[in-house]
Amino acid sequence: MKVRKLIMGFATVLLLCLMAQGALAASARVVTPKGPLNMRKTPDDKGKLVESVPNKSMVEVEEVGESWSKITYKKKTGYVKTDYLKLPENMVGKTVYADEGTLYLLTEKSHENGVIRTIAGPWEPVAVEAVEGEWARVSAGGLTGYVETKELSFQYEEPGAGIEWMREPAVAVANVEVKAARDKNAKTLTVLKPGDEVTAVFLGKNPCLVMLKDACGYADASGLALTGPEDTDGEAGAVSRTEALASAETALRKQYKAFSKEKLYGVTAMEDGYYRCGFFNDQDQYVYGALVNAETGKTAFSCRYDGFAVLTHEAELLPEGEIELTLSADILAVGEVLDVTVNAWTLNQAQYTLYMNGSQVVESSPGPHFKAAYRPRQAGEYKLYVTVTDEKGTYQTETAAFTVDGSLPVQDGVQEIYSQKDGWWKDKKYRHSNLGKSGCAIFALSHALSRMGIKGENTLPDQLATKYAYCLIPEEGTNNTLLINTAARDFGFTTQGNLIEEKEKIAELIRKGVLFSFGIVRGHIAMVSGISEDGTMVRVVDSAPLATFERIKDASQYYEKRPGVYRAALTLDDMPDARWFFETEEYGGMEYWLPMEYVAKRGVRLIQPGTAKE
Repeated sequence: MKVRKLIMGFATVLLLCLMAQGALAASARVVTPKGPLNMRKTPDDKGKLVESVPNKSMVEVEEVGESWSKITYKKKTGYVKTDYLKLPENMVGKTVYADEGTLYLLTEKSHENGVIRTIAGPWEPVAVEAVEGEWARVSAGGLTGYVETKELSFQYEEPGAGIEWMREPAVAVANVEVKAARDKNAKTLTVLKPGDEVTAVFLGKNPCLVMLKDACGYADASGLALTGPEDTDGEAGAVSRTEALASAETALRKQYKAFSKEKLYGVTAMEDGYYRCGFFNDQDQYVYGALVNAETGKTAFSCRYDGFAVLTHEAELLPEGEIELTLSADILAVGEVLDVTVNAWTLNQAQYTLYMNGSQVVESSPGPHFKAAYRPRQAGEYKLYVTVTDEKGTYQTETAAFTVDGSLPVQDGVQEIYSQKDGWWKDKKYRHSNLGKSGCAIFALSHALSRMGIKGENTLPDQLATKYAYCLIPEEGTNNTLLINTAARDFGFTTQGNLIEEKEKIAELIRKGVLFSFGIVRGHIAMVSGISEDGTMVRVVDSAPLATFERIKDASQYYEKRPGVYRAALTLDDMPDARWFFETEEYGGMEYWLPMEYVAKRGVRLIQPGTAKE
């Protein structure tokens, strides 16, 4: 005890001497066994509580006492117990560890000087040789230099297993000078050429730190592009890739307001027991990153990258003013889908105008859709005009003709996925409305009947709309409970009154071949038809996916990039086999994936196959 008091006394004298000599205000770190540290108005346990200082916070030390010390935190001054302060001068002659993050070993006491090396995360030992105000002279890995005192953890025992801060793979997209310091007049270490690969760390402003094989330096971020993490099939611990992505997204929403305003998608990669989650913008630029512990599901780090150039992967464009217009067929039946592909010198906007037997039947708004579809409802001779306009206002028109042959069988039979918004259904009556506007629950039922093997004209959406017209309630929409209960009796499948909301129960039933109808978003019904192998994603059949895309909150529509790897759609064009119908300017029916968490929260209605009535 006497030895401890002598040490504390020496520390106090040393700190007060430094402060008396005009040194900068001394900083210290709060380290408690757990939870925050109470700051009181007077140096005793009964003193009035001034502030609760979070554990690991840095504070300014005004006075050091044996039991109580006076500190300032967030412009508030008070007293805390000295035992819970890690004072910088106590580190001299000891080995400590860096905080979580990237620690830069500098040649001099300034960030304007060259970086000798980076210190790898919170577990690499750092020997402290001297503390000089805000800076500490240290050695690490056989090299000596300076670090900011506040960046050291003030702990003398090696922390538990940790990971490095996210150092991102990057590629040069232009000639980029790598400088020894932030100053543009600093010595040039090397010049990166397009295609050269480096490791980059964005420090919140340009230039960014880059790590080469044998040196560290600063480079203009506008000449670099982050490549982002790759998709992976790897599994680890109890947390799935989808759950890791959700954790990273939640952390980013809390940290960056901009994240919640952008529609981003993510990929994941395994890294030393962590999922490395990447989030990209609509130019496919990697703008956010996060690391999620595969065992606990907690986000360890998250970061934002605003300074890096976009990696462009432009489509092959035609010479200026040229257009190629390709149709999937020259002759087709009534109800058969025509697919249209437009190649041009620009991807700015295209407008579709369709004539039948010389009279205009459709004219779309100009927009960025260079793939489109049309489902004809009448036989005749058609001519399609596509006008493409570039950013300068220059435009060009191309035409193509096709025939809808009335002698061919009408294509209105059972399909795998019905498109409520393809234009075919807008004139099909559904009580006081039509199927194109109000038929989502009818389409979900028709999808379910088809997948249970119950087929025939009486299962087509227009036939179901006639049979169950009374289920459409004016001003409210379809009463889905009434619809499914009545259809279960008529078609011989099983349902129940209550929605199912337990994830484990839903997963178990889907694996047994059960289907579900559910309110995917407010005012819109879709069907659940499958589940991912790990149980975290649910396959959905949606007759009007744009309604879901525009209304869904705190979730995204996903497509399966490859088995077991899912990517959220930035636009519905990302979906494989997506069709945009220029007549309605909406997307056709789609099959995609949603997180189980979202589906269970909405609740699902049982459609269990049974013996259908003949």
